[in-house]
Amino acid sequence: MLLFLYMVIVFPQSTLANYSEQYNEELSQLVITEPQKALEISQENYTKAQKINDVEGQLIALYYIVSALDVLSIQDDVDETISKGLSLANAHNNQRFKSEFTGMMSYRLEIKGQYLEAIKLANKALGFARETNDDRIIAEQLANRGQIQMSIENYDLALQDVENAITYFKQNDDKENLSLNYNLLAIIYSSISDHDNAIKYYKESEDYDLVKSSYNQAALYYNLGTVYIDKKEYDKAKQYFEKSSKLSKTTNDINTLAYSQYGIADIYLIQGDFEQAEKELKPIFEIFERNHDILMSFNSHLLMSDIKINRKLYKQALDYLAVAKLQSESMNTPTVKMNYMTQKMLYHVAKQEWKQAYELNKKSKELLSKTQQQEKEKLISELQVRYNAQFDQEKMKLLQQQNKLQQSAIIQEKTTKQYLLGLIILGLIVLLITFLGYTNQRNSKKHLHKLSITDDLTQVANRRYIMEQFKALHLASIKNNKPFTLVMIDLDYFKSINDRYGHDVGNEVLIYFAKTATRIMNGSGEIGRIGGEEWIILIQSNELEFIKSKLACLRKSFGDALSLSIPKDYKLSFSCGVLICNGQYQSYEKMLTDVDKAMYQAKESGREQDVYI
Repeated sequence: MLLFLYMVIVFPQSTLANYSEQYNEELSQLVITEPQKALEISQENYTKAQKINDVEGQLIALYYIVSALDVLSIQDDVDETISKGLSLANAHNNQRFKSEFTGMMSYRLEIKGQYLEAIKLANKALGFARETNDDRIIAEQLANRGQIQMSIENYDLALQDVENAITYFKQNDDKENLSLNYNLLAIIYSSISDHDNAIKYYKESEDYDLVKSSYNQAALYYNLGTVYIDKKEYDKAKQYFEKSSKLSKTTNDINTLAYSQYGIADIYLIQGDFEQAEKELKPIFEIFERNHDILMSFNSHLLMSDIKINRKLYKQALDYLAVAKLQSESMNTPTVKMNYMTQKMLYHVAKQEWKQAYELNKKSKELLSKTQQQEKEKLISELQVRYNAQFDQEKMKLLQQQNKLQQSAIIQEKTTKQYLLGLIILGLIVLLITFLGYTNQRNSKKHLHKLSITDDLTQVANRRYIMEQFKALHLASIKNNKPFTLVMIDLDYFKSINDRYGHDVGNEVLIYFAKTATRIMNGSGEIGRIGGEEWIILIQSNELEFIKSKLACLRKSFGDALSLSIPKDYKLSFSCGVLICNGQYQSYEKMLTDVDKAMYQAKESGREQDVYI
């Protein structure tokens, strides 16, 4: 377990402190109700602030851009925008936004499982916040650090940080932050299996949430579902997951939708419907990987391996376990390691590999023992820090001797739940091994490794995958009369870019187009690179005005590129053929031929235009 670097207890009452208002109340509301609109307004504000060299205006705009991108799960642009904001804040020594963007960066590292780096940056962000003497910034950074402490399983310190933050917010009647932080407090109690307090604080969070945005409500319903799973009230858990899923679909909140589907898949597994569990779980792997959410990716791999084991697809189960092992080593927390070992033991038990199961059982006990020792050393270290300022060395030694028994009692109380959980898991495994000793499970099926579906350079779908998606849509259009649109795109004069500026710049243009198309389509279309500068976009719609507006927006955004290495006066454009399919094509090859002809017609007619079929 990672050790906390340093701890400062905050008493949130300073006569010299102030409590700042939101930077922009309208944008703060829009971020949680209409994030796409908030993003567009913030981007316009940033451009305007740049033109008049308004540094404060640029920093505020970048702050809201990051917030909106995070809600919209457009993760590729989040890290880049945070870095831009932090660089600007550092250049102008703006302590407030040094704190804001450093805190955002620590949160991003926590999601990626880089906990040691995350806690260092969280402490740094809190230090910047204290220099501002602004209680709101201090409280928000305390809460951020509390969330990271929870991830590294320092639950006592997590509770302390979040409760201190809530004290600030209560003193200033900040209902929005109270809602967010009661939600975080509930998650911490849920993590230590205190279900009653978890439900209590989720209700508190909902009471303080005056906006009741669909994004926040979807997240709240998911969190409540996880508590009821832990309480083994599966019907109630499923109801909350389904409510979360329904809200997420209405807002196109892909990230929360993935969490809800994970919860539903878990319930189907518990109830023995393995095929339905796999169906729910399979689509969400890509979302967690795209968001760099390593913990949920790890949990999904373990859950899928459990499903495969129950379906006796042992080779496939082992593939998922291999990925989970690498992820557990990256996160390096006791709970994660124990969860991996437990699932691996279940795999060996299912295959009647008793020796391997026994060896893992031994390792898990060693891990429990090591964790116990680390907790003991950590507690002693914390006590030394707390009392060193009040007692000299001799008194400290005497205090350690006098309180030796008390320390043991504290350690026992602190770790009882964790030990009991481990013992229960191990006991269940022993019972399972005993039971399965009388059964005969031998057959396993071969499974090829999943082929890569992503283009290495641009990170969108490669030719193989986009063609598979296209064929599936074509088949659905014939069988179920489901319309869709096929768009074929060719970047204009791309060869001249490579010839004049080099292939590195050409690659930069390709990557920029892929990112721009992904952002513009925002889940409404699948983008794939079929070779060179040629692309396919599949849109599950036949609404002409919608398609025209998306392509017009893509053309404008692509042409307005400001950060590429080519001269600013070089015009980026593309030509495309557009085929709206309403089931009239029996052959997908004929569709490809026709849309290809339309694209070349666009190029021959002067380029930078669309030809519709």
